[in-house]
Amino acid sequence: MPTTVLISRPKNDAEVLRRALLAQNKGAHVIVAPAITITFVPFKAHKDHFDAYILTSKHGVPAAVKSAVADVALCVGDATAEAATQVGLQAISAGGTSRDLVTLAQQSGFSKLLYLRGEHIHGDLEKDLNLAGLEVESSIVYRQEACAFSLEVQYELAQLKMICVPVYSARSARIISQNLRSFEGEIIVVAISKVAASGWFGSNPHRIILAQAPNSEAMMAAIASQMS
Repeated sequence: MPTTVLISRPKNDAEVLRRALLAQNKGAHVIVAPAITITFVPFKAHKDHFDAYILTSKHGVPAAVKSAVADVALCVGDATAEAATQVGLQAISAGGTSRDLVTLAQQSGFSKLLYLRGEHIHGDLEKDLNLAGLEVESSIVYRQEACAFSLEVQYELAQLKMICVPVYSARSARIISQNLRSFEGEIIVVAISKVAASGWFGSNPHRIILAQAPNSEAMMAAIASQMS
């Protein structure tokens, strides 16, 4: 039996990944059980104009549209840049990690930046940008709220001997591992980065697979490699 993939991304992202996996392998066994839900929150209006937005997730894009204080978005990765482009922003992708995003911001020629972020973050990007000599203001524009797996999902998982678990952030890894604390089978973690993998705790995974690059294409390839 093919290894079951447990998708615990936020609902919309989970559905996109589910469809992509099934398109690649119609016989794939996929369970969708979001471990995080995204809630958008009110944020203060900014009167000043900024050179660019700093975006580490596509969930910051709606706030950029609403604030309308910059025309450019410096984005951590391609998916975020694509979402920003779709709403009319001039998006530039760092194509990687937050460290790459700091480098991009340094090389952009911009000096006044608005960082639109979630409530829960790993590291301190604002501090890193400041240390790089950039003027940065940040606003929390969404929350990543933890979700418990339903009884139905727990029952389905209890029937399995092995699952493949993609993780896209350290926070989601922590929440997923909490939800799986009673799982007795083998767990294969497929992580988008070492930082994402570092959030896992509790039962040691049977193995941890790191994507070759921190993007959706590399994650798809890494997940697919564990599905047979």
